Amino acid sequence: MTTTTTTPGEQHAEAPAARRSLPKALSLDSLIGAHPDALRQMYRAGKPADPAELGDAPRGRLLALQPTVGVHLATRPLIRALAAGWMPWKGNEFDHGGNSGTNLVLGSKVCRFKAQRLPSELDGEPTLALTYGEKAFGNPWPVSALKDELRAVGPGFAIGPMLLKWQERWHLVLWFGLTQVHPG
Repeated sequence: MTTTTTTPGEQHAEAPAARRSLPKALSLDSLIGAHPDALRQMYRAGKPADPAELGDAPRGRLLALQPTVGVHLATRPLIRALAAGWMPWKGNEFDHGGNSGTNLVLGSKVCRFKAQRLPSELDGEPTLALTYGEKAFGNPWPVSALKDELRAVGPGFAIGPMLLKWQERWHLVLWFGLTQVHPG
């Protein structure tokens, strides 16, 4: 596993029982603007996301920015405004039985990814990883250096970190989530 940049005082090992005792969120929207530390705890307690449970085109939401963790309360209104509709990224579309897909940005399909179950860069436990570095996808840098991870934390929705590989280390950039779109 590659080294991951962490925040001071962060612990990597938790007893499995402690991880699973956290309450589940009621909806993805209820997590918009949550503190990154709380999102990390929920992520650790989740299970690897299954694209079939998220649907073919789950809606995406920005939840928190990791670099602003020290001033989280000041940036929370910005996060909520972006999530309310200003964010050009609208979610993902899975294809090939959930093995790959694209991001939906302003109504266009961009930035292809490969979806597979891998160890998380944050805790080494299984996660659904979306990787963008396949040469056949032709994603430019920095997209090709990104990795998204997803774990289900509630019915029909999953959260995870977006990581950027820079100077041979994974850096946590932000927290996001995907939720199943219900017809009607």
